[in-house]
Amino acid sequence: MATKILRNKTGSDFGVPASAQADEASSLITSPALHEGLSFIRKNSGKGGGYDYWADVPTGGSYRPDTEIGQRLAEEFIAFIGKYHNVGNATLLGSIMLAMEASATRGHKIGFMNTINKYAMAGGYVSQMPQDEVEPTKQTPDARPHAVIKLEGLLQEAAALLRENEDLKIAQVALNEHGIHTMYKMPGFRKPDALRDKIIAYRDGLRAFREMPIEKFTRENEDQIAADMYEKHEDALRAWKDAAPSREGAIEALKLLTEIDIFTEDFRVDGSLAQTLRLAALKYLEGLEGMVA
Repeated sequence: MATKILRNKTGSDFGVPASAQADEASSLITSPALHEGLSFIRKNSGKGGGYDYWADVPTGGSYRPDTEIGQRLAEEFIAFIGKYHNVGNATLLGSIMLAMEASATRGHKIGFMNTINKYAMAGGYVSQMPQDEVEPTKQTPDARPHAVIKLEGLLQEAAALLRENEDLKIAQVALNEHGIHTMYKMPGFRKPDALRDKIIAYRDGLRAFREMPIEKFTRENEDQIAADMYEKHEDALRAWKDAAPSREGAIEALKLLTEIDIFTEDFRVDGSLAQTLRLAALKYLEGLEGMVA
């Protein structure tokens, strides 16, 4: 009974070093028969048995096609030993090379060995890297409460559903400890926003002023026309001190900032149109803290 138990134990049960344990684990990986796993190996029939390690490999008739055949078979070989990395396959390359000496063309040999060399260089490079670069980076565990992580995932899923189903006409979903509140889009409805309305009025007035025929202006009426068409809206914007009331208003403020006339003023000057628009959008964004936008 004791003998049977000892036979079932592995190196790790007796304090064998990790490298030896890795070799032991590799030796336990079962691979298919070579002639079943690799297309260029054939099992010999007859009394001697064994394998032909370079069997029935076609030739392309010239050097270049033969190198391509060699490369393809080398890739097949690398994939095989990568999947079945056991002790038996660790010496397989030597047997293949001896067989190639007897029947492979020069193109076969160059194509095959150049490909093997490419993978050997990669392995050599990795072997010379500092250990801390080789080891995979451990993912830092999320320290947030489980409920917060789960809620974030649900919100992301809900946002994706809203984007993918615009026909639902859902404008916004809000939730708190009392329940879920769904706000639907109503055709023609716009949330009241005085800043947005002032910006639109200013932009429309300025555009109309610029499009007026030149013959309608005189030295006496030009200032009054400008005041009536857009300057009164500009003055109202300069006097604005609050955050943009809505997302749409903040967007309109940022859009107006991109228009060329705005940049004739200094952003840092209080009362300038540029400063007013910048602060209105900034205050709106600062007010979003803790909200799902």
